[in-house]
Amino acid sequence: MKNNLFVFLLFLPVLSKPFSAEAKILTGEVILIEERSTEEMFAIGNDIEVMAPIENEFIGIGEKIFAHSNVGGDFIGIGLNLNFKGIANRDVYLIGDTVNVGGIVRGSITALGINMNIETPVEGNLRVGAERIRVRGTVTGKTIIWGENVSIEGKFKDVVLYGSRIHFAPDTLIDGDLTYTTPEKMDLSSINITGKIKWNRPYIERLKKKSPMTLLRRFYTFFSLLFPVLIMLGFFPNLFQQTATLSGRKFLQCFGTGLIFITITVIALPLIFITIVGAPLGLIVASLFFSSVYISRVFPSIFVGRILLFKMTDKRLTWGIATIIGILLFTTISINPKAKILLNIISIPAGFGALFMGRMKLLQRLRKEKIL
Repeated sequence: MKNNLFVFLLFLPVLSKPFSAEAKILTGEVILIEERSTEEMFAIGNDIEVMAPIENEFIGIGEKIFAHSNVGGDFIGIGLNLNFKGIANRDVYLIGDTVNVGGIVRGSITALGINMNIETPVEGNLRVGAERIRVRGTVTGKTIIWGENVSIEGKFKDVVLYGSRIHFAPDTLIDGDLTYTTPEKMDLSSINITGKIKWNRPYIERLKKKSPMTLLRRFYTFFSLLFPVLIMLGFFPNLFQQTATLSGRKFLQCFGTGLIFITITVIALPLIFITIVGAPLGLIVASLFFSSVYISRVFPSIFVGRILLFKMTDKRLTWGIATIIGILLFTTISINPKAKILLNIISIPAGFGALFMGRMKLLQRLRKEKIL
């Protein structure tokens, strides 16, 4: 689940880029590109071969993609077997089972897969995530690698590594800082590092060393969110589904609305408490407000959980499972203090705004039907 979510978040800005109406679209079982193209190109097929220069952006989706050409714009490939051996004048984005990159990349590389082999100079940044990774070349920008088995050889600037087994070829040069996360500290005497070296133990290993009270607090946070939300789902399923859906599909609108009304409420509450007559009303408003804020912050995460269950029918059980997934995702991200602050800043206004907008729509419908 984490890998799917990571892939989605990482490549969403790429796949949602505006595509020109003048783009050339190719479909078929076998697609062979042998003529120079000045247009943006979008190819969907089983086997895709790019053998001619493409002066603009290229997006390919297929089982096998082989490119041996000069690409002027971004190169984006999604498939099982990806093989890029050309010259990329801008960035390269690849998602596949087996990914091989050669040639020259004048921009950055962002790649996700299972087996990754990169043998090319990279003038930008290198971001790679795979089970098995081999990198050989020169990277001018920053290198970030997530993998199980990682092998590195060449010249690099700042490097950040996450892996179970990491191997550096002798005489590898890191002209900057090295930050690596492995189960055990490594012997780095065979490589040259000009900057600082920082070793981190994997988070799971660090978690094991924490006190039982810390783990107990994690469980309390999870269940303290789960129970009231499930009660809401049980008694008010339509309200629950509407709020979760709005918080995801109209995120920006809900975020703006929630931010405005949270600000208004925070300013109004002290004014209500000033007078003796307003004190009881202030207590009621405050309790409702803080309860709504506490529950509403998980609705965007629940929407993500529902998206992950897109193949399941829209039933109460499905929403119950989506709720568990969403709250688990929310509490897992919240383990990191900085991520927790950022997540709450984003989620609270969006969830509160969705809750408010849903009630406003209900009032409008009741007035339209002359019930109110």
